Amino acid sequence: MTNSAIFEKLSGMGSLPTPSRVALEIMRLCQDESSSLGDIANIVETDPALTSELLKYANSAMMSPGNRVASIQKATVKLGMQTVKNLALCFSLLSQNKNGVCQEFDYQSFWSKSLARAVGARSLSQGVKRIDPDELFTCGLLAHMGCLAFASLFPEAYGAVLSEISDDEALLASEQKQFGIDHKKLCGELFHSWGLPNHFIIAVGAYADRQSLDRSDVILAKICDILYLADLVADICMSKMDRTAQLEKAERFAQEISINESEFALIFDDIIEQWQKWGHVFQVPTQNCPLYKKIKDVHDGAAQSHKTTDDREKLKILVADDDPMTLLNLKRLLKNGGKTVYTTDNGQDALKLALKKRPDMIITDWRMPKISGLELCKKLRENPITQHAYIMMLTGKESDDELVLALDAGADDFVVKPFTPRVLEARIQSGERIIRYQQKIHHDREVIEEYAVRLTSANQKLETMAMTDVLTGLPNRRSVLSRLKEVVAESQRHREPLSCIMIDIDHFKQVNDNFGHDIGDMVLQNIASTFSSTVRSYDMVSRIGGEEFLVICARSNLIESRQLAERLRLAVENLHVHIDDATIKTTISLGVAAWNETMLDGEVMTKAADRALYQAKRLGRNRVEIEQTPN
Repeated sequence: MTNSAIFEKLSGMGSLPTPSRVALEIMRLCQDESSSLGDIANIVETDPALTSELLKYANSAMMSPGNRVASIQKATVKLGMQTVKNLALCFSLLSQNKNGVCQEFDYQSFWSKSLARAVGARSLSQGVKRIDPDELFTCGLLAHMGCLAFASLFPEAYGAVLSEISDDEALLASEQKQFGIDHKKLCGELFHSWGLPNHFIIAVGAYADRQSLDRSDVILAKICDILYLADLVADICMSKMDRTAQLEKAERFAQEISINESEFALIFDDIIEQWQKWGHVFQVPTQNCPLYKKIKDVHDGAAQSHKTTDDREKLKILVADDDPMTLLNLKRLLKNGGKTVYTTDNGQDALKLALKKRPDMIITDWRMPKISGLELCKKLRENPITQHAYIMMLTGKESDDELVLALDAGADDFVVKPFTPRVLEARIQSGERIIRYQQKIHHDREVIEEYAVRLTSANQKLETMAMTDVLTGLPNRRSVLSRLKEVVAESQRHREPLSCIMIDIDHFKQVNDNFGHDIGDMVLQNIASTFSSTVRSYDMVSRIGGEEFLVICARSNLIESRQLAERLRLAVENLHVHIDDATIKTTISLGVAAWNETMLDGEVMTKAADRALYQAKRLGRNRVEIEQTPN
């Protein structure tokens, strides 16, 4: 079968990630040359959640400074048609797919890395001719939607694949073997169905394969280069261990595409900053990632943790003295002690060597040409690269005032000339103990930070699991009841309408009896997915038990929720679940109720909806009934 045929078959299963109707309509209007910004704004206004997000972005620090806008009409003018289209698509897909039922698929990490890749692609494409940074943002964010699609379509089977395979190439091969298509090809088919540019459809499948990339199409090659480098930076953002090797790999590739070190440093820091800001906009978790300079300059404590006391890295010592005999004796003494030694006869070269070699200890004479030992101390302490080095001053001065002057300049210790080798060696060993102790503190701090990151992530996952229905990936009863209290308070505070829909699957017991509980679970998953893709972005659909679901309709009156309930009913009525040679069709009954001031709390409203649901079932099922409560 062709990829298109496989995609068509998968689409019929009803669980593929799909943009909201509003997002699809915006994309259609953007392709229509007769459409105006006013037309786009009118469509956006039908989705309060999207309206809120676009206004928030239009007034954010990421947009060029100017007057704040309060209407979506002005926001669309400020943002532009393409930006509105891209943001609508991204907001829509992200809001509907933040959680799911595949236990082995880390939804939070998926979106966090996708966002880092998107921000990276946007930043790297700034100023590149014939490439729109906002378009690259969308491409970067959605470049791995094929993985999310597999997790949605085949939560158990794909979970088994993920638990066994971590290598990208092996994952692609396993997907191809099991599903007839891999996530790159599936992503390309999704892009095609959403009407995204052809260059992006090709790029998402080709950018990671550097060997077979066709560079005859200059624009396509440039897009692939940008996505590949953005992906490398995203890996750095998501890393919880040493980032040095990853940064070096990204730097090497940046140089291959004519981005020098200083340019890349600025771009990298911008990506880290923008990743955090966009995480706030999209409500996607991000983690702290050091800036370029810190990754380059700070010694990695994690590498030290794999070494025993006997095979630790040799201590690096820089010796600066203008006396050749002193230099020779010190070099012989230190090398016999197993140290790596660098020597120079003046302060200026000592400073250059210190910045280049980053020694653990610096032994310097007080009096030297070009830069004195005292001045060298001060400069070393001022520079973040060398400010933590252990500095020992050699001096012929013995007065208290002069020794205090040396310590004030930044020296950790001093040895008065002439000295005996035994005394100097003892002082060096004392300094080494302090250096090793500092290295251990640095390593322990990184271990604690890594543990804190993992603990935070684990707590977030546990919280999500506690509030999520395992089978469908929807919020569970606990989650929806908690949210119900919040929306009631918001409705009262802002004097906005509020309603809810209670849903029950008709004759669901017959599905379990006739086909078994495994098939029944599959039907439930398909219906839950249908609900998620049909409700508006500001509605909350949840599974509250067996075959019962509850939709909280914020900012919606009884009539609007009645219309939504009818759309849900029709969507399920048209849903066909194919099992081997059989086709399972189901219907639902729905009850709608609205909040009013006579109600004590949100549960009173849900009980009213439950009464309407009972009425719908009593009148023959597959219908919507409303509970008329006194105002």
